Amino acid sequence: MSQNKNLLQANIDALGEGAELLALLKPEQYTRGYKPAFHSTIGAHFRHVLEHYRCFIRQLEAGHICYDDRERDSLLELDFVYANQTLIELQEALSDLEQQNLDKPCKLSDQQSTESITSTVFRELLFLQSHTMHHYAIIGAMTRTFGAQPADDFGVAIATREHQKSATESIIGDPQPCAL
Repeated sequence: MSQNKNLLQANIDALGEGAELLALLKPEQYTRGYKPAFHSTIGAHFRHVLEHYRCFIRQLEAGHICYDDRERDSLLELDFVYANQTLIELQEALSDLEQQNLDKPCKLSDQQSTESITSTVFRELLFLQSHTMHHYAIIGAMTRTFGAQPADDFGVAIATREHQKSATESIIGDPQPCAL
């Protein structure tokens, strides 16, 4: 699998991890506030992540992406069944990108700047995957506050997962002699 396809799959997998987490939750946990430690809800974080993916998918064809120009669909943060359905739809939309050139340039802008910058689809997939893990780390911490147990690596960056895996393999695979 090429590097581009790996990255695309990493984003699809990240959305799948979100669906797995949602399966652990009750509706009131999804919408409950967790102050003073967190000033938002699990649903608000999911909405934010899903809107970034929606924005990317919807604006990609035009070749100009502005993540500030999001839909802000409040139902995503209030209804985890709807959020889960959206996760599935986004996974399918990302799967459809498999035949596209992910090195294709695109423009990126925000609402504060007057000029756009050049990016690539690949670079934006890197951003989305990293952005998702950042929010998943927060969601994981929130989830653990009420006793639910997401996967141990939920919200852990791919590079960190790989580092931990190689560190474990080197310890297990190459035992060092014990000096007495």
